[in-house]
Amino acid sequence: MSLNRFISFSLPLIIMLFSFSIYISISKMIDKYEMTINSDYSIVIVTTAPITIDDIEKIASIDLKELKPLSREKILNDLKNEVSEGSFALLQVKLPYFYTISLNQFPTSSKLERIKKELFLINGIKSVETFSKDHDNVYSLFLFIETVSMTMFVFMIIFTLFIIVNQINIWFYEHYERLEIINLHGGSLLYGGKPIIKLALLSGLVSAIIVVCSIYYIDQNIENIFSPEIAKIILQNKINYEITEIVFLFGLSLSISAVTVFGVLIKNRFK
Repeated sequence: MSLNRFISFSLPLIIMLFSFSIYISISKMIDKYEMTINSDYSIVIVTTAPITIDDIEKIASIDLKELKPLSREKILNDLKNEVSEGSFALLQVKLPYFYTISLNQFPTSSKLERIKKELFLINGIKSVETFSKDHDNVYSLFLFIETVSMTMFVFMIIFTLFIIVNQINIWFYEHYERLEIINLHGGSLLYGGKPIIKLALLSGLVSAIIVVCSIYYIDQNIENIFSPEIAKIILQNKINYEITEIVFLFGLSLSISAVTVFGVLIKNRFK
């Protein structure tokens, strides 16, 4: 087993696994950030009469977390010195009711539009403010970042498969005579390809170990690796990898190595 061949197998796998780790990290950070934003995000509604959660749930299929009334007394007190006594008396009668709606999950833009339409079906609701412009900007940014990381990961898989397949085909070309002799003596292609199978699986295992160790090192040295501004953002939204995700990382690396090498073996078997 040559060092160059081992590196040729391992390097694309390491790059692919790093891109997968970046995608997982970004997805986790987005999920965590969504939870943070959702705790602060609310929809404001204005009604002509008091309403309850039951009134909303009867008509709208909204995953409500909380319906919170805004104090009319506070609003009136704030306006008391701004208007005349006659206007204030009229305001006490005509002032609508204000509520904030909190959701269990940060909604998509289409879901937010549907929520707004459903709320207007409820009798007495005069106005619904979803702050859609700010919401759409944030949600679009989430989608863009997640799409970019996913696209990068898909391209890395294609790149990895292309490099490994080429390496295996080169190996078959280099060992063509030996494989022909084994075949003439009744040996199977699987038996003849044992060295390349071992190399591929060992490369997959070592690549996964290198990536996991690198992730651990980066996690423990965030402030030394990144600038203070970026390190602060990462630490505020710090994520932890679960054991199932580490196992999946090893499984992904070994699976790509195994599927690729056995795929090429089968292809050469039926040539």
